Amino acid sequence: TTINKYGKRIDIVVAVTKLGNTIILDRYTGEPIFDYEMKIAPSSSLPGEKTCAYQPSLKLPEPFARNVFKKEDVTNLSASSKKYILSIIEKSNYGFFVPYEINKDTIQYGDNGGAQWTGASVDPYNNILYVTANNIPWIIGIKAHQNNALKFTDKKAIPLRDLEGYPGVKPPWGTLTAINLNSGKILWQTPLGHYEKLKSKGVITGTENFGGATATAGGIVFAAGTLDKLIRAFDSETGKELWSHKLPYIGSAPPSSYEVNGDQYIVIPASGGIILKLFYNDIVEQGDAVVAFKIKD
Repeated sequence: TTINKYGKRIDIVVAVTKLGNTIILDRYTGEPIFDYEMKIAPSSSLPGEKTCAYQPSLKLPEPFARNVFKKEDVTNLSASSKKYILSIIEKSNYGFFVPYEINKDTIQYGDNGGAQWTGASVDPYNNILYVTANNIPWIIGIKAHQNNALKFTDKKAIPLRDLEGYPGVKPPWGTLTAINLNSGKILWQTPLGHYEKLKSKGVITGTENFGGATATAGGIVFAAGTLDKLIRAFDSETGKELWSHKLPYIGSAPPSSYEVNGDQYIVIPASGGIILKLFYNDIVEQGDAVVAFKIKD
């Protein structure tokens, strides 16, 4: 796309990452549009592994998802769940690009979030990017063992869940975010999705999602992929939810917009998704549907 920066129009390429960063590069030189800091990172103690002394830390564009686990992230949904999660992190490593350690777990974001394969949607007229993301921490553990006199490592990777099966951190767990590409600032962010049990208590958390967002010229952003099976329409300027509809299965790709005889339609494949089925087997049903909606004038 093209943005307004330094008093001129600059052609750029944009990529969103699983750490919740937005990378904006000059399309012709590959140089970053926004400055970033290289911070000292811990070095690995694993035999044979060499890690970089520095890792990039981006202030702008503002991260749209959590990328460094902190103790203050721990869930506050209940005292018992908070105590349970604290007992896990007290014996684990976490922090800025902390390397893995044999026989000690590491808690990190990024395995199934922030952004996913669906990428982001850009409004090229207003230079705004819309991206769906996840804030789901994971427990990563490795252990060494001997096999035929050669040393290998076993690795585990599981979501950090509380006593009721919810993510072990404070909400939101899934989000839709609008970012001004000219300034790198977040315009708005809203939870995406809900758990019915928590919603009945007035708690809207967002859920892990693998759907993606699609912005339209009419000032509406469509997104699905949430555990509640809903496809939603949001006001592109404010993030206010305008409409929703329950799909037969969880939406599994960004909605597509098309026009026939002057009428606009939105179509979305709904299959339940493979990744959500792997980690939420008891609440995710898989199927094979394509659902289309006509937008009224």
